[in-house]
Amino acid sequence: MTEEIRRAVIKAISEKFALPVYGQRVPQGGKRPCFTVEITEMEQKRLLGRRAARKVTVEIQYFCGEAKTAAAEGLAAVDGLYEALCIIGTDEKFAASGMKQEKTAEGVKVTAEYEYHILYDEEEIGLMERLEYNGKETVGYETEGDIQQGTAE
Repeated sequence: MTEEIRRAVIKAISEKFALPVYGQRVPQGGKRPCFTVEITEMEQKRLLGRRAARKVTVEIQYFCGEAKTAAAEGLAAVDGLYEALCIIGTDEKFAASGMKQEKTAEGVKVTAEYEYHILYDEEEIGLMERLEYNGKETVGYETEGDIQQGTAE
């Protein structure tokens, strides 16, 4: 599911902007202006039963083309990113539960958080076997439909 979120973020940015989007760092000799998308943090909380809640933090960096126009380019990129990343995905939709922006030396960094729930497969638990102690069956053993207490003699 985490990889699905990362791909949906990359696709949303690609559709909004006509700029290169890299899955990790900008490769050496990569074109600028561009975006990088990286999953920086994952968190999981156990819920009741077989359920769990996960939170994925995605960091999107925008690298400006020229230093002269970095401020204006950065603001335009942030506005577009907030709009593009609000709801992502095609088959399964994910809504950002939180987004924040930070100015960097090379452009801007936007952090988006996506939360979702998962359901684990049900485990098949076998029956407990009889407990024997010193060769004798112990408390809670059954003989012909009657539950006996104590140690079998």
